[in-house]
Order: sequence, then structure tokens, then C-alpha cells
Amino acid sequence: MASDPVLKDTLAMLGLKGSVQAAIELMPLIRGGLPSAALERMARQLDLSAVATIESLGLAKRTIARRLHEHKPLSAAESERVVRLARVFAEAKHVLGEERKARRWLQKPSRALGGEIPLHLLDTDIGASAVFEELGRIEHGVFA
Repeated sequence: MASDPVLKDTLAMLGLKGSVQAAIELMPLIRGGLPSAALERMARQLDLSAVATIESLGLAKRTIARRLHEHKPLSAAESERVVRLARVFAEAKHVLGEERKARRWLQKPSRALGGEIPLHLLDTDIGASAVFEELGRIEHGVFA
């Protein structure tokens, strides 16, 4: 299992087991497609419905519903977005100190992010980068 607490939380949130020591080692799992249950686990972690989670990641609702119903793996692109969400949530838990605060921070508008809700920025790489940067500023006491 990972020694990095954020990576360890990321794996646990997704229900993944194994000896992943670095984030780069998630690539084969992403490319191979995560189990669709990983998305449902993330929704529960965030205390959101599966539909709200799917929408926040910009995923096709009908396609994901079919994968969930048939217990088929997610595509690589879908898996990447779910892993991105798990990594952001794990980082927010680490920075803010508790799951409840991280969940709340992800779901409320952030002035530093132009009034956007961090969760709603995770459908793109640029949006996710902005969220990670904001978490870094919070961690280091730099407030916008």
C-alpha cells in the first residue's frame, strides 16, 4: 500500500487494493478501466447522488448508468475523471484536516476560484489544476 497519505486515501476511496507507491502507478488501472463501483464509492464518500457526481465530472449519464447496471468497467477517460475526483478529495481532506470540511469546501463556491464550486471544475484538467493550486495556497496559508 502507498506510504503517501493522500495516495493511500485516494486508493481507499476508490476501493482499490494493491501496492501502489506513486500516483504514476495508477496509470495502468486508469487505462484498463476502473470498476464502475469506484464511481459509486466516490459518490457515497462525497455524500452525493451518483447522478450529481456523474454531472460534476461531465460524464454521459446514460452511458454511466448502463455501466453501473451491467457492472462493466469505466472507460479510461471516465476512470481518469473519477481518479481526479478522488485525488482532489483526498488532498482536500489532508489540507483541511477532516472529511466533513473537505466535503463542504468541494461543494461551496470559492472566491479564489472565481466564485466557482471546486467540484464543478473537475471535469477538465485546467479546472482540476486550479483546484489543486488553491488547495496548495490554503495549505501554505496564502489566501486569495
